[in-house]
Amino acid sequence: MADILLTFHCASRDADSVTDAIRAVSEAPVHIVEQTVRGWDFGDASTAERVSGLLRRSALELIADEDALGALVGAVTQSKRSLPVRWHAVPVSARGRIA
Repeated sequence: MADILLTFHCASRDADSVTDAIRAVSEAPVHIVEQTVRGWDFGDASTAERVSGLLRRSALELIADEDALGALVGAVTQSKRSLPVRWHAVPVSARGRIA
């Protein structure tokens, strides 16, 4: 199957538990990036999640086989978190290493 770039966006305080959940079902390296988002949050956010100016969160990225998507999303769904997690997957059309 094809590779996907899978990104989970979570509260920074949840990054360790979400990473542990991912690592339990995948050996792919997980890249963790701290992000600052300015502006209005998504319309489906609950009152406690709404942001009107500045949001700090973590993005956890990994490249995985698309067949693993269900297991990865399921593991994150079952992880211990304080806030919801957003995710998206995009196909990887090419990749490599430049030495």
